[in-house]
Amino acid sequence: MSENTACEKAKVSFKEKFGITGKKVLTSLLAGFTVPFVLLICSTFSVYFSNASEFPFALSDFAPTFILIALGVFVVLSLLLLLTKGIPRQLIFTLCAFLVTAAYIQSTITNLTFKGMPGDGNVAKTPALTIILNFAVWVALFGVFVWFGLLSKHAVTGRNIMSFLLVLVLVMQTVGVLPAAIEYATKEPDSQTEVTDTTEPAPEADNTDDTPQVYLTTNNMFQVSTKDNIIVFILDRMDNEFLQEFLNSGSPYIDNLDGFTCYTDNIATYPRTYPAITSMLSGINTDYTLNREDYFEYAYTNSDFLKDLKANDYNVNLYISPFYSYTDASDFGDIVTNTSLAKGYTITSNAELTSKMFELSAYFWAPEIFKSTTLSSGSFKEIVQLNGDAPQYDMTGTSDPEVFKAFTESGITSQSQKNNFTFLHLRGSHAPTSMDKDGNLVGYGQVSILEQTTGCFNLISQYIDQMKKLGVYEDATIIITGDHASITSDTELYEKPMLTGLLVKEKGQHSEPLKTNNAQVSQDNLLATIVKSAQLETTTDYGRAYSEVPEDEVVTRTHYFQLFSGTHREDENVTYKITGKGSDFSNWEVTDRELIGFMYK
Repeated sequence: MSENTACEKAKVSFKEKFGITGKKVLTSLLAGFTVPFVLLICSTFSVYFSNASEFPFALSDFAPTFILIALGVFVVLSLLLLLTKGIPRQLIFTLCAFLVTAAYIQSTITNLTFKGMPGDGNVAKTPALTIILNFAVWVALFGVFVWFGLLSKHAVTGRNIMSFLLVLVLVMQTVGVLPAAIEYATKEPDSQTEVTDTTEPAPEADNTDDTPQVYLTTNNMFQVSTKDNIIVFILDRMDNEFLQEFLNSGSPYIDNLDGFTCYTDNIATYPRTYPAITSMLSGINTDYTLNREDYFEYAYTNSDFLKDLKANDYNVNLYISPFYSYTDASDFGDIVTNTSLAKGYTITSNAELTSKMFELSAYFWAPEIFKSTTLSSGSFKEIVQLNGDAPQYDMTGTSDPEVFKAFTESGITSQSQKNNFTFLHLRGSHAPTSMDKDGNLVGYGQVSILEQTTGCFNLISQYIDQMKKLGVYEDATIIITGDHASITSDTELYEKPMLTGLLVKEKGQHSEPLKTNNAQVSQDNLLATIVKSAQLETTTDYGRAYSEVPEDEVVTRTHYFQLFSGTHREDENVTYKITGKGSDFSNWEVTDRELIGFMYK
């Protein structure tokens, strides 16, 4: 027997041994490719393409790893399908077809109802009944696939249909991700503002991007002046209901609010951190004709208020979140003191980044019962660190317990060269809760909104105590408020009033118990209150302070609610006019609805 004949027999016996046919090769490659392509590549990349500006890292930081993992899964699955036969092979193929189909159906449903990351508290906790029903649908669908792929007399036909479903999902997922990929690829890169580096360069790291970026640091967070002080504490989502619950709780921290007035009928201009914080700081609103980054630049560079603070010899320290409140801190020019230049960023753990990106993508296609309930937009900021001379301040990535701990360790410091303006945005009354009343970090959702809010007032109370000991409390202007109320739905119009908690201590007020004022006020009165209380010299007319609005005056106020359309990105700007008491919902009237596209564009 010739050598060639022996080899030919060996090849034939190998194909016969594993039952390898052209159809088996094609279906093995199809299932082996579709699973990682749909569940790893398409799901992850589409999330990144659609939200690239919110991620603090580049596509290249995780894409190669994901592609390698996907290739590994493709090779392993394809070989398993190719080198098995009978029931084991049919089971693996059926599982692949089921997983891809079920995941596609789930992601479609999730995208239609998506309102934000659960860890950001944008959506209510998924009801137990919904979780059970969703899981039951997965189990039922699994039973259907197993029946038609293994147990039925028509199992061969069933698996042929599954092959068609694999092709169909593959095509639909590809078509679905293409628009976002094209938009991402064709979007002009953000222009980089030229800045002068006055700090020592950060040490080089293995995984770094050297793009310069000016950001807001945690420097001077607890610094006051021995001269005049303006301090604004923003407790995110401090709804007036939350504040009143705290004030009725008998907490010992209430006693330290001497000189303060509680305004019970205060309306915020916006319902979300963006654009609320920027509007509050600059005095300039947006109608969404500008995109997010252009609005930040326009508002901060044209703000009379920020310029007036500088002209009145104030150090301005801002502790606000990137993406939601600013993009490039160079927009503040030389007005803000707690800025730093970062030469790019460092990925502290590629494994953690890969894991977090998979967790994010799986949030869309996994059954409700397996979805993370703590995943937040700030999750990645623990993994990505700017290469600057101080940590970046980011309310979405920095928990209030961290701030509390930093305050406990450092306490208040003072300087006597200039006046001080501090604007500190805390997570405050925002779900999911993570801080107890003593400022300790707890597991997500383990304490109530009241306890977390109490923890924030514990911090503020200690802050006030130390100001009193330094003798700078009496002449300080201090405002404690929310950037917005706690809305119940992003996708439906209001069904009840939305009032934001507000406490104000004007300069010279002290030693008197907390007072209550029912005047009809809004964030339009914020900057006027600061200017008049601190007696700033300015040529701008900021309107009336909170204390200048009579309690018996009927005031017409405006609130803008952005109705979120989900993945359709056809959001509406809904204008509410509130005439009279804000607590009476019959006084809330929708006067305009305007399509604005994606609110975070």
